[in-house]
Amino acid sequence: MGVIPSLSQMTLPWLPNRATSLEDLVNVSVTALKSTPSRTLLRNLFLVSVAAILKTLMQPAQSSYVELATTGTKAIQPVAEEREPITGGKRSNIVDIVKGIAIILVTLGHTAQGMVHRGWWETSRASFLHSFIYSFHMPAFFFVAGLFVRGSIERRGGVNFTVEKIKSVLYPYLLFAVIYAAIRPLVGQFEMGTESFEWRTFLLKIADGDASWFLFVLFFCFMLALLTIRIPDWFRFLIAAAIGITPAFGPPLTNQVLREFCFMAAGMWVGTRIIRIERLPAAAAALGFVLIASFQTAIVYFFGSATRWTYIGLGLTGTAGLFLMATLLEKNPAGRGLAWIGRASLAIFLLSALAQGATRQVLLGVFHTREFWLQLLLPTALATLLPAVVWYQQRRWRLGWLFYWPF
Repeated sequence: MGVIPSLSQMTLPWLPNRATSLEDLVNVSVTALKSTPSRTLLRNLFLVSVAAILKTLMQPAQSSYVELATTGTKAIQPVAEEREPITGGKRSNIVDIVKGIAIILVTLGHTAQGMVHRGWWETSRASFLHSFIYSFHMPAFFFVAGLFVRGSIERRGGVNFTVEKIKSVLYPYLLFAVIYAAIRPLVGQFEMGTESFEWRTFLLKIADGDASWFLFVLFFCFMLALLTIRIPDWFRFLIAAAIGITPAFGPPLTNQVLREFCFMAAGMWVGTRIIRIERLPAAAAALGFVLIASFQTAIVYFFGSATRWTYIGLGLTGTAGLFLMATLLEKNPAGRGLAWIGRASLAIFLLSALAQGATRQVLLGVFHTREFWLQLLLPTALATLLPAVVWYQQRRWRLGWLFYWPF
C-alpha cells in the first residue's frame, strides 16, 4: 500500500513552505497575499484557509494508541487525553451541532418547497434557497455517518454491524413507509395532490427507495462501506468520487448510492481526527467559514443548482463550512441547543412532515393567514422542535419502537 504524503510535505504554489505551525501558516500567508492581484485575492484566501484546516486535521495524532489483539482483530483505543466525538468519555458537541444545523436546513427546505408548490413563493429567492441548501445539507449527513463507520465495524464485526444497521436504519424506513401509507387517507385532503393506494405501487416505492430515499440510500452506503473496509481510505474516496461524477446509469437506487457514497468515504478518510478541528483558533475558523460561505453562495448564485460535476465539490465545501460554524458555536448556548437538536435528527427526519403539515393547516384553517414569514418559519420551527421532544421522551412515552427495532 502506497504512502500518501502529509500536507506539510506537499509543495503547492499557494501554500507557504516557511510555515511550521498553523499560526505561522496564517501569518506568512497574509504577508504573501499582500502582493497578490486583487482579482485573485479571494481565491487565494479561500485556498489558504482550506489548507490551514487540512493541516490541522491531518497532522499526526499526539496521543498514543493501544492495540488489542486478543480476538485476532485490531481494536484501537485512544488514551484518556484524546477526546472522540462519540466514543470518548467526554462528548464533543461539534458533530451533533453539524447534524443540528443540517436537519434544520432539511425542515426549512421542505417547508419552502411546500410554499412553492402552493404558489405562495415564486421568486428567484426561492430557487436560490433551494439550490443553496441542497448543495450540501444531505452530503453533510453522509460525511458524519462515515466518521465512525470503521470503529463501528471493528467493534461489532461485519455481521453484527449489518444487523445493527437493519435495526436502526432499514427498520424505521420500512415502518414509516407503512405509517404514512396508513394515514394517507386522513392527511391526503390537505396535500396538493394525492394518489389512490395500490399495493403494487406501494411495494415498488419501498423496493426502490421512493418511500424515503435518505434512510434507504444510507443503509446501502453502510453496506458498501463494509464491503470496502479493507481498501485504503484515500483510494476508496478517489474511486467513489470518480464514479460519482459519471453519467447516471442503471436504476435510480444505484445512482443515488453511488452519488452519495463519496461523502461517506470522505468521512471514513477523516475519521475521528475530525475532533482536531477544535484546535483551530477562533479567528482562523471564522475566516474559513466566511470564505467558504462566500464561495458556496457565489457558485450557487452564478451557476445555479449543483450538477454532477459540482455536487461533490459543493457538498464537501459546504460540510467543511458547517464544521467551522460548529467549532465557533460549541461553547455557546446556541451551540448546545443545536447539539440537542442534532442528537434528535432521526426523529426530526421521520416526524417533521406531520408537524409541518399540521402547523400549516392550523395557520390556514384557524388563523386564516398566508403571511410569508409566518408560513415559512413557524412550520420549520415546530417541525424541528416537536419531533425532538418525542425523541427525548421516547422512553417515558414508550415510543422507542418508532426509531429502533424493539425485539
